[in-house]
Amino acid sequence: MSREKPTIKDVARRAGVSIATVSNVVNGTRFVSSELQQRVRSAIEELGYHPSAVGRSLRKGRSFSIGVLLPDPRNQFFQIMAEGIEEQAELHRYNIWYCNTRDEPSKERACMLTLAEHGVDGIIVAPSPRGRESVRPLLDSGLPIVLVVRQIERLEVDQVFADSVEGSYEATRHLIKLGHSRIGLLTGVREIQTFKERLFGYQKALLDHGIPLDSDLVLDAYSHIEEGCEATKHLLQNTDATAVFATNYPMTLGALKALRELELECPKEVSLVGFDDLDCAVVLKPNLTVVDQKPYEIGYTAGVMLFERINASGKAQSAARQVKIAPEIIIRDSTAEPGDHGTRSRR
Repeated sequence: MSREKPTIKDVARRAGVSIATVSNVVNGTRFVSSELQQRVRSAIEELGYHPSAVGRSLRKGRSFSIGVLLPDPRNQFFQIMAEGIEEQAELHRYNIWYCNTRDEPSKERACMLTLAEHGVDGIIVAPSPRGRESVRPLLDSGLPIVLVVRQIERLEVDQVFADSVEGSYEATRHLIKLGHSRIGLLTGVREIQTFKERLFGYQKALLDHGIPLDSDLVLDAYSHIEEGCEATKHLLQNTDATAVFATNYPMTLGALKALRELELECPKEVSLVGFDDLDCAVVLKPNLTVVDQKPYEIGYTAGVMLFERINASGKAQSAARQVKIAPEIIIRDSTAEPGDHGTRSRR
């Protein structure tokens, strides 16, 4: 015989408080002393009480759900970022609908419309190259939206992203300080603002140190492992580059794959700097020197900003905000002074 589910009355009886007090603790509608809050939460845990999300949504006119759109959920960078968003969602007792846009504008638009039709209370999105077209209609409708990782210029919307110019500048400067002047760059889709900024940071570092720009050292690798591998092979077989700077993690893995297939030692013959301090960075040999964008902090901050907008619904809204997270370069074993290029050429 199944046991009946505990009710709010059972919780109130166990905690020795009124039903209204339990409701205020559960929904955060009024101040309740820390002592009473603890009694209510203990009673909820002991009884296994689960408040009705449907009931909450009817009372507050909300769905208690948000949407999160990511271009590649398999990428560990986005997984870590999602953990930051999830912490905020759990704090506010919200559910999350995840969508994989594959960086395709048409799929991105379809996902955003579907989420809006399901009545989500807000959306966090890492926009595609044409994300402006997807975001603006829902933004104009008043739906709270926060952009992450990829900035869209001249759009009045909350945005959280790493300072890609600074990160790329510091990575390139690190290689220059080691003595490298022939530094290859693997870039992603150049229409995406993030990659524009990383290219700019790389170029600025070279010019600031009196090193001329060479377009032959900049190759499109489109943010994928195989493309990163092929671009690195082309770079090392057709130029005198002594170092490779890969501007996202899949391209970094592709560069490592190319070095192994070409039987080149890293960093003895070729130095390598990547983006994102993910698990593999300290497992792969050599341990990777990387630019850490701090994805958890990006996700957590985006969650804070989104729920501030949701909770301010119906009130005067503040101006759109941009939060730029300072990246950090983490120096490990994959970078060193330039090696013997002659040895590499003979191979």
